[in-house]
Amino acid sequence: MITLSEIEDAARELPSQVLKTPLLRFEALSKKTGADLLLKAENLQVTGSYKSRAAFTILNKLTDQQKERGAAISSSGNFAAAFAYMGTLLGIPTSVVMMKKTSPFKVERTRQFGAEVVFCDDHNQARWDTLEQLAVDRGLATINTWEDANVLRGHGTLGLEILDQAPNVDAIVVPVSSSGLIAGIGAAVKSIRPEVKIIGVQPEGSQALYQSFRQKSLCEVDEPNTICDALIAARPGAAPFEHVLAYVDDVVLVSDDQAKKAIRELAGDAKLVAEPGGAVAVAAVQAGVVDVVGKTVVAVVSGGNIAQTLLGEILRCE
Repeated sequence: MITLSEIEDAARELPSQVLKTPLLRFEALSKKTGADLLLKAENLQVTGSYKSRAAFTILNKLTDQQKERGAAISSSGNFAAAFAYMGTLLGIPTSVVMMKKTSPFKVERTRQFGAEVVFCDDHNQARWDTLEQLAVDRGLATINTWEDANVLRGHGTLGLEILDQAPNVDAIVVPVSSSGLIAGIGAAVKSIRPEVKIIGVQPEGSQALYQSFRQKSLCEVDEPNTICDALIAARPGAAPFEHVLAYVDDVVLVSDDQAKKAIRELAGDAKLVAEPGGAVAVAAVQAGVVDVVGKTVVAVVSGGNIAQTLLGEILRCE
């Protein structure tokens, strides 16, 4: 289990390129829901998502020899872009394993930020097999971002930032894929204010943590089927799941249509661009699947990496 002091150390080491993102009051949805709803706008990070925190932390902790040879991860897009950007910043060659079905928009962003993209077949096990082969063939330092403790420490810095900006927060609502973000936030926040509720949100078409949380044991689901392409982990990471059981109060589900509605609300009323996976926390508040009346609630807008064509389609549909 990671500790508060480890998260605090990670926060002190973050470079200025990792922004202290604003916490914005969402006036329109606050009035509709009876909550004081605040948006943690991680979509405004340089690479468009919260992943830059963990990407820097894991790359910065590599040995000098590992930094020289290069490092690799597998990602559906947001971690890939952040890993590429931070690798360029630190002068470390980076490679990212992506499934062939990955959004071309996210593939191109990853390349633009400086990483090599290595494609694999369109199933989760192929990601790990390809990553392992890169270690064997090329001697790269390969990081399983579902399990690495430095990922949790980096993500935990977001929890510290939220408490600094909203010390009286009652609940934090967090998008969930492999569970690293909610694990890190939970560890940081509950260590300081254990009464704050930590609530995870998954799309109905990708609910591995939802099922695992209810059964109190790791579950793997069929290949996810959702528009929320940033939230497609077929199972939670084992290390994050330990933290989830210790720190998370509930996990809820939203539909793809609810995620799309949240994107429209964020664009229209909050003037923020969110991708489907980045909008699910707002969708959960909007849909009433979390108890927010009379409470100060932070919804993490975890990413804004959405192709313009898809954004246009969503905004045109009511």
